[in-house]
Amino acid sequence: MEPKRLTSLDALRGIAALSIVFWHWQHFFAIDGDWMEGWSRDQQPLYAFFKPLYVQGWAAVDLFFVLSGFVFFWLYGDAIRDGAIRAGRFAQLRLSRLYPLHFVLLVAVAAMQYAFFQQNGGFFIYDANDAPHFAAQLFLVQNWYPLAPQSFDGPAWSVSLECLLYAVFFLACRVGLRAGWRAGLLALAAVPLLFVDEHIARGVIGFFMGGVMVGAWRLLRGRPDARAIGRVLGVAAVAGWAALFAMLYLDSPLLVGGEGNAGFLIAYDFALCPVTVLALAMNERGERWRGFAFLGDISYATYMLHFPMQLALALIAGEMDWSPLVFMHAWVMGAFYVVLIGLGALSYNVFERPMQRLLRDAGPLAKTPA
Repeated sequence: MEPKRLTSLDALRGIAALSIVFWHWQHFFAIDGDWMEGWSRDQQPLYAFFKPLYVQGWAAVDLFFVLSGFVFFWLYGDAIRDGAIRAGRFAQLRLSRLYPLHFVLLVAVAAMQYAFFQQNGGFFIYDANDAPHFAAQLFLVQNWYPLAPQSFDGPAWSVSLECLLYAVFFLACRVGLRAGWRAGLLALAAVPLLFVDEHIARGVIGFFMGGVMVGAWRLLRGRPDARAIGRVLGVAAVAGWAALFAMLYLDSPLLVGGEGNAGFLIAYDFALCPVTVLALAMNERGERWRGFAFLGDISYATYMLHFPMQLALALIAGEMDWSPLVFMHAWVMGAFYVVLIGLGALSYNVFERPMQRLLRDAGPLAKTPA
């Protein structure tokens, strides 16, 4: 019997969301709209310890895609394929989870970006803040086409892609796609996209590799040697992350190019991230990760809130005439994380869950199975 929740995957999703903040901490070097002359990554808080996240933290988003693919193939794949969940109900389930917070933050960021423009004569980090891009964000389609710029609450690009992936996933399942190796064919088909739009490619590859891992998990978890297999996978995942972090600390030339490094992305999205997710699923012991599972619950909020918080602080910095170096103290980053996690928990419990229940119970689709 399959478990109802994999708390280790919830914890990983939460850790990935918080890791993105390290990558975006560099935004504070541009708190007046222009990047501080002579700024350097090693000026950021505790750089010697967190260097891999400051240098390559953007890659935590790829874990989101693999985790999403795993969870959706696991929880929804069979029901969609068998017709138990129709398109309208599936859309209602997903939008009730994602849209309320997205809408509120889109409006809030638009207002703050306008205030920032009035204060500094330019926008904060993301420049495509006009009516067409607002409309695209309003319908969560802003990153459905190649080379689309990030706008307003920029990190929402991955949420836009998630919605596109949900549509592709639903259609694929309706025509018979199952978790397992066949999902890997869709992941492989996205490889050429790495050279056109790596954001879309990473989303497709990660999501459908998550589907491959569900098939592997279901195949392996019932074997008598499942625990031994889980331990081997765990060792492989830890070794892979250790090797990656060592390469980042040593400035390996193999990682040059950032998000444009197709070789890294292929190894990361086809191997390291999927093996990590499968290893956690194979070694799931609910009580082990239960204390960290709440980070997964609030991961959407912490991911979506961190840029608006930065923008609000940039506005305050402009009024107070603060230098970017004010934000390069470890205690400032620590305070930011405390507030972010607190706001994330507040958002999840006071706003997101009530809105989700309200929207899921509304209309003629409410009685359809979740």
